[in-house]
Amino acid sequence: MWALIAFILLGVFVATLIEINERMKSRKAKEESRTTEDCTQKEAGDEACSACDLMSVCEKKPTAAQ
Repeated sequence: MWALIAFILLGVFVATLIEINERMKSRKAKEESRTTEDCTQKEAGDEACSACDLMSVCEKKPTAAQ
């Protein structure tokens, strides 16, 4: 009987850990999407393209020396 109770408690514990992990991943994904949206709203010439992780679509403005 004690083994059955321990098994059920272990199952609840594992399910709780899985739920916490999924919530953390969801929160992290939302933060990353906000960062990407912020980068796309900035002008390309304002900062380095690699900072936004948009190397393929980022085009810098030509400077006066070029």
